[in-house]
Amino acid sequence: MKSPLYKLADTEEDESGAQSVQLPSDHPAHAAGVNGGAIPDSLERVTSRRNPSPIRVSDAQADAFLRARERDDAQQAETVGGSVAFRVWTAVQSSSSSSGGGVLLLGAADFFQGICSLWRSHQQQMPVSLSSPLSHCWVTAYSFVHPTRDSPSSSIAAGRAAAVPDRRTAARASMSKTLSATQAGEDLLTTSLASGSNFVSRFFTRGYDIQSARVNHHFTRSEKARLRKYESIDYLAPCSRVYRQWLAAQPWKRYWDRWLMMALIGMGVATVAYFLHFFIHAFAMTKYHGTRWLLAHTHVSLGWMFNVLFSLGLVYCSTWLVVNVAPEAGGAGVSEVMAYLNGVFIPKIFNLKTFAVKFLSAVTAVGSGLPVGPEGPMIHLGAIVGAGFSQGHTTTMGWDSGIFRRFRNPKDKRDFVTAGAAVGVATAFNAPVGGLLFMFEEVASFWQQALSWHVFFATMLGVLFVDTLRSAENVLREGHFGLFDKEASTVFFEVQTVLTNHVYAMLPAALIGIVCGLLGILFTIINIKVARFRNEFINPSRTFRMAEPCIVIVLFVTLSMILPLFFPCTPTQCVVLQGTTTPLCPDGTPPRIQRIVEESMELYTCSTDAHQSAIPAEWDSDGGGKGNITFPKSYNELATLMSVPGEDAIRHLFSRGTHRQFGYAAICTMLVVYFLGAAWTAGSAISSGVFVPMLLIGACVGRLVGLSMVDMAARAGRGSPGAPAGVFLPPSPWSWIDPGAFALIGAGAFMGGVTRMTLALAVIMMEMSNDVRILLPVMVAIMLAKWVADAATHSLYHGLMEVKCMPFLPRDPVSSVSLDLIEVRYVMHWPVVTLQEHMRLGDVRDVLRKTRHAGFPVVREQAGGPVFVGLVVRDHLMRLLLEAVKRGTCEHLEVPYNELNHRVVDASAVESETQQQMAVLEGRPLSPSHFPNDPGLWDETLDLTPYINTSAFSVPESFSLERAYILFSTMGLRHLVITDEHNRVKGIVTRKDLVGYHLDDAVGRARTGRMEGSRNGRMPPYRMDSLSPLSSPTAREAAPLAQQA
Repeated sequence: MKSPLYKLADTEEDESGAQSVQLPSDHPAHAAGVNGGAIPDSLERVTSRRNPSPIRVSDAQADAFLRARERDDAQQAETVGGSVAFRVWTAVQSSSSSSGGGVLLLGAADFFQGICSLWRSHQQQMPVSLSSPLSHCWVTAYSFVHPTRDSPSSSIAAGRAAAVPDRRTAARASMSKTLSATQAGEDLLTTSLASGSNFVSRFFTRGYDIQSARVNHHFTRSEKARLRKYESIDYLAPCSRVYRQWLAAQPWKRYWDRWLMMALIGMGVATVAYFLHFFIHAFAMTKYHGTRWLLAHTHVSLGWMFNVLFSLGLVYCSTWLVVNVAPEAGGAGVSEVMAYLNGVFIPKIFNLKTFAVKFLSAVTAVGSGLPVGPEGPMIHLGAIVGAGFSQGHTTTMGWDSGIFRRFRNPKDKRDFVTAGAAVGVATAFNAPVGGLLFMFEEVASFWQQALSWHVFFATMLGVLFVDTLRSAENVLREGHFGLFDKEASTVFFEVQTVLTNHVYAMLPAALIGIVCGLLGILFTIINIKVARFRNEFINPSRTFRMAEPCIVIVLFVTLSMILPLFFPCTPTQCVVLQGTTTPLCPDGTPPRIQRIVEESMELYTCSTDAHQSAIPAEWDSDGGGKGNITFPKSYNELATLMSVPGEDAIRHLFSRGTHRQFGYAAICTMLVVYFLGAAWTAGSAISSGVFVPMLLIGACVGRLVGLSMVDMAARAGRGSPGAPAGVFLPPSPWSWIDPGAFALIGAGAFMGGVTRMTLALAVIMMEMSNDVRILLPVMVAIMLAKWVADAATHSLYHGLMEVKCMPFLPRDPVSSVSLDLIEVRYVMHWPVVTLQEHMRLGDVRDVLRKTRHAGFPVVREQAGGPVFVGLVVRDHLMRLLLEAVKRGTCEHLEVPYNELNHRVVDASAVESETQQQMAVLEGRPLSPSHFPNDPGLWDETLDLTPYINTSAFSVPESFSLERAYILFSTMGLRHLVITDEHNRVKGIVTRKDLVGYHLDDAVGRARTGRMEGSRNGRMPPYRMDSLSPLSSPTAREAAPLAQQA
C-alpha cells in the first residue's frame, strides 16, 4: 500500500481502466493546496512503505508551503508534510544515529504530547490538534540534525529572492528531502502504534465484527489495500474475433464429454473421500484403543502420556506440511472456494501440491482428536479434483494430458469446480441432494439449469461410488458386497428409532433455534476475533503458526483425560438397541427403571467387570443368539462423549430412548470445552473444518433442552408405565419428548446460526439422519437461529472472507435505501484510460507499464468524438506485447485464442515468461539474447481489433445501480463500461466498486449530489485524445482544475 506521505500527487491503479486517486479528499495535501485549512490525521490514515518511490510534489503544494512559511504559519506548513509526531520521532532517531549532527535534547513532554494527540484522535475519531511549538520543534530538529543539508527554512529563505518558478523548485526539493528523511521514523512509529495499541483498540471495538447481516462491512485503510491486491476473473470468456475462431473449431452440441467429465469428477472425489475417512478412522482407532488399553491395565498418567504424544505427533505433521509446503491448504478452504466461484482469483488454491497437503493435513489433524472435522477440507479437495480433471494439466508436475482442451475456459472450469465441491459435500455427509443445494444456496454465485442436472448426476454417482467402496471393504471382514448397511450405510448418522411428531414440539424447537442463534453469534465473533489476533501476532512467525495447534491439542487432550476423573461411574440397569423401543433388562431389575443406555458405553476408569453381559443370548437377535450384547453395569458419562471421535459423540447424542444417559454436568462440560476448542482451532495452520464441531455443539444444546423437558414431565408425574420418570415410550403420543430427537434439531439449528443456510441444511439433516418426521421442527429451529444470528453478525464464511479482505459480492446487495434510486455513475471511476483499435506498440507498453488496470475500453475516433467499441483485457495485451518483441515485428501478428489463454504447464516456464514480460515493460533486452529487441519496433502499429471483446457490457450513466449489481451477479462480470447518449466512454465499474462499503459511499454521494472522487460534485473536463494513461486529469486533480477554470 502506498503511503500518503510519500506520493502527494500520485494516483492509485486498480483493475478498472480508470485513474482513481489514492489520497482521500481530506488529506493534508488537498487541505493545504486547495482550501488551506487544517486536516484530520489519525493512526489509521498513516501507513508505511518499506521501499518508497521518489516523492513528487505538485506546484500547488509548493505554493501552499511557501505561503505558509512567509506568514510564519508553521502549523499550516507542517500540515502539508503530515503528522508532527512522526517528525519528532524521526528527529529523535536521526539524532541518535547521525554522526555529524551533534546531540539533540528534545523534551520528552513534547514528544509524548504528539503521540498522545494522535492516540486521542484515533480513539475519538477526531482531527489531530497540531501545535505550533511541535511544528517549530521539528523544523529546528531537522536543521540541527542535518546541518549539511538544506533545511526547509533555509531553502525557502533562499528562494524568496528568486522568481516564482525557482522558489517552487526550491520548495519542492525541500519538501521532497524532508519527506524522504521521515520514512524510517514513519515505519518505526507505525509498527509500534498501529500494530500494537491500534490493533488492541480494534480488537475490542464493538461494530468491527459485531454487525447485522443487513449492514455492510467497512474495511480499514490497510484492509482496503489488501482487498485491492486480489484480482477478479470473468465468468465468460472475452468474445473477440480470435475467440470466435477458436470456438468455431470446437465440436458443437457434443454433450457426452461433459457428462463423462462429471462422472469422472464424481468417482474421483468419492475415492478421495473414502481414503480420507479410512485413514482418519485408522489413526483415531489407534489413538483411542491404545488409550483404553492403558487405562484398563496401567495408570491414568501412562494413558495421558500416550494420548498426548500420539496426538501431538499427528498435529505436528499436519501443521508442518501446511506451514512449510503449502500454506494455501490451511483451514477448511470453504471461504476460498466461495470467493473463487464468486469471481476472485486466488493463486495456488487448486494446484496438486495444495491437494496433497490438504489431504495429508486433514487426515492427521482430524485423526489426532482435535475438535475439527473433515467435511470442510472435502469441499476444497472436491473443488481441486474438479479443476484438475477438467483442465487436464498440472503446473506442479509439469504434465499436460492434452485432452478435454475445450474445457479450458473460465466458464467451464468454474462449473466443474462447482460440481467437485458439491460432490465433496455429498460424500462427506452421504447427502447427494444436500450437496447440490449447498452449492446452490451458499457457495456458487452463478447458476444455470443445465448445471443443476450435471451436479445432480455427479453427486449421485459420487455417493454411490463411495458406498460401494465401503461395502467392498466390509467384505474383507464380514458382510455382503453391495449391501449398504452398517459402516457402508448411505445414512451418515442414521436414526433407526422413529418417533411421533406433535405440534407442541414446535415450542422447544423454537427455543432451541433462539439459543443456537445466540450461541452462533458468540461462536462467529470468537472465531473472527481469533482470526484477527492470529493474523496480527501468530501468522507473521512460522514458529508461532506451528506451535499454536500443538499447544491446543496438548490442552484439549489433557482436559479430555482429566475432566472425566471428576465424574463418578454411573450405574445403569437396562439397555436399548437402536431401532427398537423396548428396553432389555437383566433378571432382578426393579420394576421402576432409573436409567436406560446404549449397548456401547465408555468405562474409562470404571471396573472392567462392568462389561460382563447379563442379557440372555436369545434376546440378541442381531448377534444370531450368541449373546454379543455388552451390557454396561456402570460407565463414565463425560468419557463417553470426550474419549471418542467427534462423529461417535454425535451418534451418542442422537441416540433415541436413552433419555437420562447423559446428565446436565456431562453435557455442559462437553459443550463448553468443545465450543471453545472449535472456535479457537478453526482457521489455524492445519487443514480442518468446523462442520462436525457445529453438529456436536448443537446436539449438546438440543440434548439439554430435551433433558429439561423430561425433568418437567417427571416433576408432573408423567411418563410411560415401567419407564423411568418423565420418559414416554412408543406408542405414546408424547414419545417425541426424547433428548435424542432434540439433539438432532439442535445440530441443525446451530449449524444454521453459524452458516445461515436454510434449505440445503434442512435437506442435509434429513439425508444424514433418515428421520423425515422431524423435518418441520428442524426447519423451525433453523429459521429462528438464522434470524437471531443475522441480527448481530455476518455468517462465519462471509466474516472470514472479510477478515481475509476478499472482494466478495453477495447475491443481493445490502443498502439502507433501494439501489434503484441510485444511478450507476455514483460508483463509476472516471476519467478512464482508453485505447484505440490501432496503436503504437510503444504506447501500449507505456499503458501497461504505468497502470495495473486489468481491462481497457477501446474507442474508435469518429466525427462526434471517440465512441466505445469494446474492451481488451490486460493479459491479452501482455501476451501480444511479448509475442511482438519475440518476433521483432507487429506485422501480421495474430495470436490464436488458445495461445492467449495458454496456461504454461512447467513452473519454471511460468517464471521465465513472467521475467520476460517484466523485461519488456522495463525496456530491458529479453533473455535468451537471440530474441530481437529493435528500438524501432516500438514505433510500429499494433492492430487490436482481433482481440477486442465486442460483447462487453455497457450501460448509460443513468442506469440503475441495483440493475448494474444484478448484471454483475448473474453474468459474472468483471468490468461494466459507462457511456453517454452518444456512446462515449464516461466511466467504468468493476466488481470491487460494488463491494458493500462502496455501495454505502454511493448512497451518501447520491444524497449530497457529489460524484466519486469529486470535491465539488461536477464532472471534470475529459481529454480522451491522448493515449498516455496519465495525461488525463485524475478525479481528485480535476476538481481543482475546474475550480481554477
